[in-house]
Amino acid sequence: MIFSRFKWNSKTILELDEPIKAFIYFKNERMNLLTGFPESYPISLFLKKLSGIKLQGSVKHPLVFHFYYEFGLIEQGFDSLVDERKPLVIEIEYLKSNKKSPRKPKINALPLKTLERPSWSEYKVAFQKIQDELLKGNCYQVNLTFPFDFMTETILDPRDIADFFFAQKDLGAYAHSTFLGDEMILSNSPECLFQYRDQEIFTMPIKGTLRREGEDAAALWEKMLADQKEEGELLMITDLLKNDLNRLETPSARVQKLRAPLLVPGLLHQYSLISLKLKNEISVATITKALFPGGSITGAPKKRVMEIVNRIERYHRGIYCGSTLLCLGDKKCASINIRTASISIEDRIWRYGAGGGVTLLSTPLSEFKEMEDKVSSFLKLLKIPGY
Repeated sequence: MIFSRFKWNSKTILELDEPIKAFIYFKNERMNLLTGFPESYPISLFLKKLSGIKLQGSVKHPLVFHFYYEFGLIEQGFDSLVDERKPLVIEIEYLKSNKKSPRKPKINALPLKTLERPSWSEYKVAFQKIQDELLKGNCYQVNLTFPFDFMTETILDPRDIADFFFAQKDLGAYAHSTFLGDEMILSNSPECLFQYRDQEIFTMPIKGTLRREGEDAAALWEKMLADQKEEGELLMITDLLKNDLNRLETPSARVQKLRAPLLVPGLLHQYSLISLKLKNEISVATITKALFPGGSITGAPKKRVMEIVNRIERYHRGIYCGSTLLCLGDKKCASINIRTASISIEDRIWRYGAGGGVTLLSTPLSEFKEMEDKVSSFLKLLKIPGY
């Protein structure tokens, strides 16, 4: 059984079923998820296939691509850092698509128990390594992340998980889920890597976080606007994304919004909206080469930071900090997979990633608390006891 679900609007879910093709790509091979058979297939052939999908064109059947963060190492020229055993991309072509109201869930909560989470001492060590890189002038901002592992008491049906998830209020604009036989992706992402409409491409980086439980949102927004660290964090990434867009065509990207507020469960974020008018036909491969992985989950400068992150973080990010691309007719939009869990149904293990941008103005305690707040936001949405 393979299926995908996407939030379509506040009252409708896009349901994709009956896969025609389904592959998971590695560095030098791919696995056919419908037959279970592997075959030799270098990732360069996948990139060639992606070049055949035009942003301005239309697809016959719904296509879903899940780009793992490590695919970005390939895109940015760090092939030697990529483990051949780690997945890079999932591609699914579906026969059926339907827009429906959320189903009434059979479960009313997800009983997750904590297995492992980063300790304060572990975080401080990694934070200091980032500060050393900043002080040496090797980078300006680094998105430092950690895994949080949870376990359910019993094996849950993936359809029940999806129905429960999409029945919740305040889902992120790019909330989605895919089940692949045992592994499941569950994302409440509010962040856009890119979206295409009428010869114009948009991107929406999010940087800056304040906890808003019990506080007036307007007053909290004024507090964020006055915060020099939060301002600098977003401005750096806005500039990075503007430059990334300008790599697509003659430099003409413009910032439509700068430091606008975004409310998500329990948190206040700030974001920018940047757009570029396209004059020529462009492929999805060209866009991912320019934009992926998203600057908000790497840092600046992107390539240097990706090397630093690879040294300091102790785990593969996987689908967290990757992107999910939906191609439906002439619609093409891609999320940045923050607020995202990777689930092993049989093992009952949920891995959730969280982190934040570290600059010279950051303090370890405030960044550690921000990371914890992002975990709480996701667990609160899922109605986990204690949140």
